[in-house]
Amino acid sequence: STMEMITETRQTPVGGTFDVIVCGGGPAGSAAAICAARAGASVLLLEQQNCLGGMWTAGFVDPLFDAANKGGLLAELIRDLDARGAWGGFIGSSFHYEYMKSLLEEKCLAAGVTLRYEVRTVAVLQDGCRVTGVVTEDLEGRLAWRAKVVIDATGDAAVAAAAGAAFDVGDPDTHECQAMTLMFLVGNIPEKYRDGLMMRDVLAAAYRKEGLGRRAVFDNPYLIPVPGGQFGVVQLTHMRGVSPLSAAERTQATVEGRRQMIEVVELLRRFDPDFADLVLLQSAPMLGVRESRRIRGEYTLTAKDLQNGTQFSDGICTVTFNVDIHDEKRQGQTACDVAPYQIPYRCLIPQGLEGLLVAGKAISGTHWAMASYRVTGDCCAMGEAAGRAAAYAAAHGVPVRAVPDEIVREN
Repeated sequence: STMEMITETRQTPVGGTFDVIVCGGGPAGSAAAICAARAGASVLLLEQQNCLGGMWTAGFVDPLFDAANKGGLLAELIRDLDARGAWGGFIGSSFHYEYMKSLLEEKCLAAGVTLRYEVRTVAVLQDGCRVTGVVTEDLEGRLAWRAKVVIDATGDAAVAAAAGAAFDVGDPDTHECQAMTLMFLVGNIPEKYRDGLMMRDVLAAAYRKEGLGRRAVFDNPYLIPVPGGQFGVVQLTHMRGVSPLSAAERTQATVEGRRQMIEVVELLRRFDPDFADLVLLQSAPMLGVRESRRIRGEYTLTAKDLQNGTQFSDGICTVTFNVDIHDEKRQGQTACDVAPYQIPYRCLIPQGLEGLLVAGKAISGTHWAMASYRVTGDCCAMGEAAGRAAAYAAAHGVPVRAVPDEIVREN
């Protein structure tokens, strides 16, 4: 059945012109905006939440994985969080969400980034295969913005897809994507769990006491204390078989995540004396989507690269995080080690398009490879490289493919 159509003809005012526009202010997008602006570019950063940080902040994702080997902006962020008493906690690499939001804003504003919250990118401006800007909608209505380079840090490759980029989704055979998770915050953590808790046994015991034959939705749930506060975040809810490209299914997954959250908190309060005073604080404003579109770029990272620890002349960061697939079939995770490998800048360049870079989990790699580099420490480093590259391309009037390796290479 074909969808009913209406015809619209409209004129859209131009809101402004920038060297670089970044769509999405998560770990990749915030880093891209800050680093492009520090390199001298005029930058517009568009974010649909009311804060920067994406999964770091609106998604309540702790700990910050694959950070130890990173320099640059990520190391700077960690130093500054630490100085504010907002770093450490669980496995020594967790952070306080509000301080992260605040720091990212400070760094953006100090660098001269123009920030715009509560805005969605709804269309792409193109001159043939060249991306020349974006169209947004927010409380002021519909506006067009022109740019020399656009960076897609949406996590879903939304801009690249709208521009006609080729992409893949999920498992190569089934197209199923990894499970989604809605993180949530709890207070009054029992003293004995102040360093964190792998909750498998505690939950299993509570379900047994309840006697309804129910079980946890995930085999490796964690209670993760947040530094600088008497509260923690729980990684537990799992929604499987959800399409990241379906608004309806993502809505259902969010509702189901909250249902699972309430079930578990009530269970622990009733059947585990240690958790009798557990306080439910908040579910994350943003659904945790582990996997979505992956662009087809100038290079595609593969399992072989991860196993061989491949290095590249245009390597932008080193990934050490294992392949971590929260799969559809099982309750748990499939994990396997990697040899430290680099992400080449070419993975950020969508085939057949000019004036566009992609940073974050949507870069060019296989389903298997993405399960390693998708973590936030690596997304941040990708954003940093994309920001530097975009600023260089804008300043020198060259294509993104002509940016020299030394501009993007990890320091």
